Amino acid sequence: MKYINKRLWFAGMWIIFLLLWWRVFSPPQQQEAKIPNDWFYAQRAYPQGEINYQAYREGQRQVLALREAAAIRESASWQPAGPRNVGGRISDLELSPTSFDTIYAGTASGGIFRSVDAGSSWEPVFDGALSLSIGDLALDPANPRIIYAGTGEVNAGGGSQTYDGTGLYRSSDAGESWAHLGLEDTRYISRVVIDPKDPQRIFVGAMGKLFAGSAERGLYRSTDGGQSWEQKLFISDSTGCIDVAIHPHHSDTLYAAMWERIRMPHRRSYGGPTCGLYRSYDGGENWIELTNGIPNHSPNVGRIGIAIAASSPAVIYAIYADATGFFAGVYKSIDHGDSWTRTNDGAL
Repeated sequence: MKYINKRLWFAGMWIIFLLLWWRVFSPPQQQEAKIPNDWFYAQRAYPQGEINYQAYREGQRQVLALREAAAIRESASWQPAGPRNVGGRISDLELSPTSFDTIYAGTASGGIFRSVDAGSSWEPVFDGALSLSIGDLALDPANPRIIYAGTGEVNAGGGSQTYDGTGLYRSSDAGESWAHLGLEDTRYISRVVIDPKDPQRIFVGAMGKLFAGSAERGLYRSTDGGQSWEQKLFISDSTGCIDVAIHPHHSDTLYAAMWERIRMPHRRSYGGPTCGLYRSYDGGENWIELTNGIPNHSPNVGRIGIAIAASSPAVIYAIYADATGFFAGVYKSIDHGDSWTRTNDGAL
């Protein structure tokens, strides 16, 4: 029995010795790579493999400078100096015909601003809306306190982004409050035109979805002040209405510029063969395409803008861009759009 106990004691000591020897003399295990940490460091060490110490120190100085600037900002007294660049580019300006000191500015992503002192100061009047992206504004010619705002700014391109709109809005008190009038599925509203003879008749140009085809593109008409709408001109689900003009004296005469555009994440195309100019002589019920002397049915035709000469409404001007977005010419008609000639636009 005594002999067995000794054997067990020596066996236990031998096992303890082996464990100690293995722990002391065995090579250390490779620590698992900390992938998130490595990625964090590699971002800042690229391409030399180590973080630039001078840049690191400069970053620390910038942090201190920001803290000091924040302290100054909090202790100072500030007042707004106008829309400036906060709302992005200006998409439209409207001047009240009865008070030249009153101006409304629609912005790409900042809503609507109003000035009552000829632009010396501004105040936001659309901040409560669901979309602050403004495509176009229009004032009721019979009562300029009535304002229409089409949301969804249409000028995406060249690296710029725009935001979806939520339809058309109306204010009856010079911008103090707003009511929604529908057309939310149009996404981007390019133009709002009010019949100068009948303010209850409103025309709206819509470009539809930016990144997909859309059956909601085209020209819409309301005959009850925006309470209901009809789509009166539709070309295709890739072609929307980018501009509208109405004859100042014979308001059944309308012109619509149609623009084929779908923007893809990997490709930007600003034109196509369905771009064109259209005219209606019956308030939008029927339309014909104008083709005599102007670019048409070409894959290189792009965005079109149109304007009627107020002093002589038979004279119409159209400005063209090509499918890459570059200037392609200014055209003039002296017979209500029946025929066109290119103007001397070489200096543009």
